[in-house]
Amino acid sequence: MRASALLFLSTLCPSLFAATGTAEIISDWAMPLRNEKSQIVISRERTQPVVLGDILFIASLAGEAVALHRKDSYLFWRAKMPAGVEGGFNQGRSKLIVGDRTGNLQALNTRDGSVAWQIHKFSEWLSAPEITRGKVILTSSAEEVFALHENTGASLWQYSGRGDEKMSVRGTSSPTVFNDSVYVGFASGKIVSLDISDGSVRWEKQVQGRRMQRRFYDVDVKPYVDQRSVIVSNYEGNTVSLNRDNGDTQWIFPVGSYGGYLVEKDRIFFAGTNGSFYALDRDTGQPAWSIKYEGIGTQPTRVGDYVVFTVSSDPIYLLDAKTGAVVDTYRLGAGSLASATAAGPDSFYCLSNYGNLYGFSIRKKNPLRMATEVVPTLSALNRFGQPGSHSEVP
Repeated sequence: MRASALLFLSTLCPSLFAATGTAEIISDWAMPLRNEKSQIVISRERTQPVVLGDILFIASLAGEAVALHRKDSYLFWRAKMPAGVEGGFNQGRSKLIVGDRTGNLQALNTRDGSVAWQIHKFSEWLSAPEITRGKVILTSSAEEVFALHENTGASLWQYSGRGDEKMSVRGTSSPTVFNDSVYVGFASGKIVSLDISDGSVRWEKQVQGRRMQRRFYDVDVKPYVDQRSVIVSNYEGNTVSLNRDNGDTQWIFPVGSYGGYLVEKDRIFFAGTNGSFYALDRDTGQPAWSIKYEGIGTQPTRVGDYVVFTVSSDPIYLLDAKTGAVVDTYRLGAGSLASATAAGPDSFYCLSNYGNLYGFSIRKKNPLRMATEVVPTLSALNRFGQPGSHSEVP
């Protein structure tokens, strides 16, 4: 059958072609980082890759930090950590700051992975530090915020946000620095604004408390902050827009988040803890569109015309940013609690549960080829109906 005839059929019978998007997720390479001896233990990777030019940095629960070429996965160096890394990872001017699950915090030189300094605290590091203006700002699992000197690790100040919570979600809020303030959330459901120079409190706001009768009211997301507002949420509660200077509420949307936010000029994208992914109007907090998904969704990232987010129970979603249409999906096999990192208009990277690092690209589909691929012959139905096909949505 000619391509022109197929295109005509697609106009008459769009249901035959509805499952095929205009672009697809292509796996360029995959690298296992896991320790094969520990496969009997469920491994929930939470560390987001960091991209600097063509170099990709990552650390995992296997207890190693690595640097590799992001396009061909060529390994530059590998550094052994004292214990597994579960989210405590970010890159500064010339150093990687890596915190592990036993309280060790190391600064690694980006050129070779050698240790520049190391300190130890009696708590886990479960969120990415913020590194700015020669300071490392980070939150421990004991609900303490530390400011350290980037070059030496020397303590500059410390703030404790610990309450008397009996139950909380595993994770901590990564701090956000904007101008001369640090914004960070806590398991008590509050967010605070601290002076970056000495850690003194400028304001604090309860996003949601016990009076709401929820089990988990943790603020585990990294607050989004700009000149207009602070966007933050707790787990079983609300997404709120706050005045950056005093914490006053601007609007409330009654769905929480665990992964965090992608905020653009007029849209806020996030995976809600109610099984829906949302695009909210930035000014009003009202939904522009939403889609359903299963599992726990991570912080989305923008890749060209699309929004990408990973899910704890699979798959990776590729969404049309304007409409929310699912353009494509890709199954990692075990899902991921680690957010994807974009690099350029058509590439992104993520770490799957059980420690597989992936490099992906987004490829536009040729309309003629798309039509040819979805002709409902018996062989095509068999081919696309096999379990594990990356174009299936659970």
